Amino acid sequence: MTKQTQTFQAETKELLNLMIHSLYSHREIFLRELISNASDAIEKLKFEALTDKALPSAAEGFEIRLEPNSELKTLSISDNGIGMTYDEVVKNIGTIAHSGTKSFLKVREELKSHPELIGQFGVGFYSAFMVADRVTLHTQKAGSQTGVLWESDGSGTYTIEEMPRAQGHGTTITLHLKEVEKDAKAEEGEVQDFTNPWTLKDIVKKYSDFVSFPIKMATTREVAPGADEGEEAQKVDGPESQKDVKKETVIEDETLNSCKALWLRPASEIKEEEYHEFYRHLCHDWVPPLKTVHYKAEGTTEFVSLLFFPAQKPFNYDYRDRKIGLSLYVKRVFIKSDCEELIPPYLRFMQGMVDSDDLTLNVSRELLQQDRQILRIKKALTSKILSSLKDLLEKDRPNYEKFWKAFGATLKEGMATEPSVSEKLQELALFYSTASDQLTTLKDYVTRMKPGQKAIYYMTGDSLSQIQNSPYLEKLKAKGFEVLLMVDHVDAWVARSLRNFEEKPFQSITAADLDLNTEEEKKLEQEKLKEVEVKFRPLLDAMKETLKEQVKEIKLSDRLTDSPVCLVSSSDQATSAHMERLLESMGQAVPKNKRILEINPTHPLYEKMLQISPTEQEDWTEILYQQALLNEGSQIENPLKYSQKIAQLMIASHRA
Repeated sequence: MTKQTQTFQAETKELLNLMIHSLYSHREIFLRELISNASDAIEKLKFEALTDKALPSAAEGFEIRLEPNSELKTLSISDNGIGMTYDEVVKNIGTIAHSGTKSFLKVREELKSHPELIGQFGVGFYSAFMVADRVTLHTQKAGSQTGVLWESDGSGTYTIEEMPRAQGHGTTITLHLKEVEKDAKAEEGEVQDFTNPWTLKDIVKKYSDFVSFPIKMATTREVAPGADEGEEAQKVDGPESQKDVKKETVIEDETLNSCKALWLRPASEIKEEEYHEFYRHLCHDWVPPLKTVHYKAEGTTEFVSLLFFPAQKPFNYDYRDRKIGLSLYVKRVFIKSDCEELIPPYLRFMQGMVDSDDLTLNVSRELLQQDRQILRIKKALTSKILSSLKDLLEKDRPNYEKFWKAFGATLKEGMATEPSVSEKLQELALFYSTASDQLTTLKDYVTRMKPGQKAIYYMTGDSLSQIQNSPYLEKLKAKGFEVLLMVDHVDAWVARSLRNFEEKPFQSITAADLDLNTEEEKKLEQEKLKEVEVKFRPLLDAMKETLKEQVKEIKLSDRLTDSPVCLVSSSDQATSAHMERLLESMGQAVPKNKRILEINPTHPLYEKMLQISPTEQEDWTEILYQQALLNEGSQIENPLKYSQKIAQLMIASHRA
């Protein structure tokens, strides 16, 4: 196939422009990304070779090679991995949308201030253009005799043609390095020369020391004539004698990385900085993890894992297409990244890896979830993660609260989806409440319960500011009863699964028949309501006629102390107004449940309503209903009509 010139898609052009002009001071990141891609290519070939015996196996000696050339100002990164076909090159390199980087463009401003996040966007290859004004990629798919040569200067087009690769399968990326201005500064000091072996060694050690395959580079050294291979040049006493010793230059391969599986070393011998470095390599997160757990499981199921609790949410944490899970290794052989079968969805914030000797090497990715050992590992990991969180809560409350604010909503999902661990998750849960501005555990809430308090009271809503001033809280505040304020997006769903904690039932304060009184108080309130019900019965009947299409019932209530009216659910099992709003926001059709309108007979408004005309009573009733909707956070049905009635009421009030 002859050489063709093709045009990058629009998003690619914008990305290349960002890479070239905005991330210049963080240039060394490019090498980390290209080495990571090379490692992935080798790991993929190793996996494919397990089922396709025609492909090269590990016996061939997989490696990544750096070849700097100071005279030509080039740097090549080569691997003998899986390689790519012509179509794969066009798909993976010529277009960005395939990598999911439409999302990258939406957060490019964040990338400008945090360029270390490059790897999270799946666009590591393009980082080469930070240091090169021309990039050549020569690749050949394993098992194929046809190679592909791709080249671009990043200006908007690239050329591509078929050409065999002399080394066979694998990929070589050659960077024709830019001339850097003398006053330009690198991230940590002077301008870096990426053809300098010491510079490359330093970068590999910093970013890629734990890559599973040897990263090699040809280096030179001087030895005395006749010295055995590997023997250093002989030193001769005296400067005159040294002049008479002729030294020979020897070129040999040097492995730049340790290639050691950190997780196999005893935890007592590993420094915190080493854990953090591994975390950066594995997760492309430059912020150290909040907590690291080095876990070795023994017994019927044996495995080793490194688990990391991130200190902050990844930028794409809430994206639907975000991949989750731990990296899975079998006998140090990489099997799968983002192995979601290893952890339940409510622990999807976890990062790390698992290495097991009990799984078979040819385990099918599609059958992982059905593998009995995988299920055992998942159960053991879940237990370890929850116990580690409990330990963090009890011993380091400030850091636990930091974790909770980032990932608490995710963890709470397990209360609704995993009954077997719901009790443990309730012990870990933190809530805002009416007691103070500080987060509280359920255990602490129970210890503060007032004498005569019958339940753990809670209210869900869209924001703290909305529900902290809600009329539903009035009587509970008056009685000194604490209320949990649940404002995470999952709370309306999670709350429906809450039953008991330490034998105390959960009770929504927006449900009907909220029982807050002692038996004696209840008797007195019932007598008072009976007395006023006779007085207000005609008004209640008129209001019910006005709102017969909107509410199930209108009744007098002692729930309110200051507000005139509120809407409550007809039962604990009925869909709450907050849940209805959430479902509607997700595009789901929600059948409207008629709720109960409770009115406060002690409010002076109702004395006024007894004195006005039936037409005015109808108008006031509609206004009160709209106010009740607003108080619960719902949209009013006809804002214009509501505004007009309020205006008319204000005019009438002024005339009076």
